Amino acid sequence: MDLAIYHAWIHCKGGGEKVLLKLLENSEHDITIYTNKYVPEDTYSEFEQHDVIELGGLPIIGEIFRGATFTLAAMLSKLPMNKHDALVVSTGGVAEVINYRNDSKPLIGFCHTPLRPVHDDDIYQHKIENSGILKRNFYKLATKAYEMVERPAWKKFDHVIFNSRTTQERATSDHLIHKNKTSINHPGADTQDNEGNRYDEYFFYPSRFAYYKRQDLALDAYKKFRENNPDTEFKLVIAGGVNEEKQDYYEDVKQRAENIEGVEVKSDVPGDKWQDLYRNAYSILFCAINEDWGIIPIEAGSYEKPIISVNEGGPTESVLQDETGLLVDDAEEIAEAMQKLANDEELVKEMGKKGKNRSKEYTWDKFTRKFDEKINEVVEENQG
Repeated sequence: MDLAIYHAWIHCKGGGEKVLLKLLENSEHDITIYTNKYVPEDTYSEFEQHDVIELGGLPIIGEIFRGATFTLAAMLSKLPMNKHDALVVSTGGVAEVINYRNDSKPLIGFCHTPLRPVHDDDIYQHKIENSGILKRNFYKLATKAYEMVERPAWKKFDHVIFNSRTTQERATSDHLIHKNKTSINHPGADTQDNEGNRYDEYFFYPSRFAYYKRQDLALDAYKKFRENNPDTEFKLVIAGGVNEEKQDYYEDVKQRAENIEGVEVKSDVPGDKWQDLYRNAYSILFCAINEDWGIIPIEAGSYEKPIISVNEGGPTESVLQDETGLLVDDAEEIAEAMQKLANDEELVKEMGKKGKNRSKEYTWDKFTRKFDEKINEVVEENQG
């Protein structure tokens, strides 16, 4: 089958881009990727080996206007669907409006999440509470305007595949689509070569820097842990990518960390050093707000490391409480979980082994096979 996949922008090394790349590499279908913005030097280099067509359109104009500019670009884009048997829209919000001009063939969504500033109450409240009055009022108006455009676009989907129960519930509870037109397919992880046989005395939080990843929560928790254990040898290592929009948040985290003994903050760590940080860590932290799915708990298990994760979003689906990790609610409980693991290395190793077995359930082969089967099913039903 000749498949078109639309993804609004490809300009970083994120989870959405990883899903696209694995589909290009492993799917039984012939896939062409269409996007309004493709920046090869900032994303996975392997994309250059595949058919990625940049449609062009409006430029990225900061975080506030990016959604608006790409919504308009997507609405104006007309794909050559006469060359393809079906269209898959890979969306984290915004991309689905391409449905307006491209619904002549079976139309399937792969949803990383509905637009979170509209459909995630915690993100919405953060935006409202951390904006001045003009920006706050603009944001409220933009949210209402987006919903008017978004809802009819969602109605055009024949089926939507979600990456987790969390994102499925986000969409169905807001009545974007009926649950009987949806399914769930958890993305895989590159875990087959991961080994972790050392347990050095540091907790590791690996994630790109952004307020919704809550590196500040990890700092709060570690500070409490250290206050309770002033002579501890355990450190906290926070590492991840920094894009231009999140530079201020990164600087805030870095400045706060300088005032807490035992904290190291690293940006843009090379691949081999990144693997070493995972491989040698004592335990992995994860603090993101209502994460859509979250690959970090899977990667933690693959390195035989227990995960200490907030009890919300995707990790509630992948982490087995008290077996592969500890699900917690706030900084106080994260600090208590750190204490529990720091006091019991045998427990750490036992949970790590269970995490390793759990990680084997999430492979890219399994993900791609389920994706291909669902695409074939939806196209056949549409043609029948």
